[in-house]
Formats: sequence, C-alpha cells, structure tokens
Amino acid sequence: MAYPDVIADAIQHQRVLELRYKDVERKVRPHIFGIVGDAQLALSAWQVSGTGQGWRLFHLDDIRKLSGTKQRFHGTAPGYNPDDPAFSRILNRIDKPPRD
Repeated sequence: MAYPDVIADAIQHQRVLELRYKDVERKVRPHIFGIVGDAQLALSAWQVSGTGQGWRLFHLDDIRKLSGTKQRFHGTAPGYNPDDPAFSRILNRIDKPPRD
C-alpha cells in the first residue's frame, strides 16, 4: 500500500502510525494529510514517541518507513485545528466533533 493510502486509512480508522523520519523512529496519531507549500504532501500528527510528544508536520518526501498499527486512538489531540492554515489543500482529516 502506498504511503498516502496508509495515512488515509489510519486517519479514517484513528489508528497510530509508526514511521521513520529524519533517522528517528516515531509513533504518531495522524490528524491531517494534505498539501503544503509548492505541492508537497505532508502529514500533521500528534507525536506520542520519538523525540517527545506534541504536534509535528512530516513531509512525505522525508519519511523513510511508514506502517499502520492496530493501536487505536479516540478523539483529537489538544489544540487540533481541522482547518490548519499550514495546508493549502486538505486531502484527509479527522473531523472535530461539534461542541455541545
């Protein structure tokens, strides 16, 4: 399965991804997949292991290994913006639940 398909599936089913980025193994909760800058594919994800926790933007060209896991997560990470302005076009994302 191609990286974009693996990412789309992980977003849809809220499953953790394992990836190698800049020579570091990481686990992330994918939230947004789309286009940034000059038509570059990127993933916005909440990193849970690797170089600390928090939001990261991963350019697909720099990912050396990517695989889905069976580990699920629920909801969105703190500070999630489904309309993240870093993306010129969003291809897949977790929809933020409506407020009560």
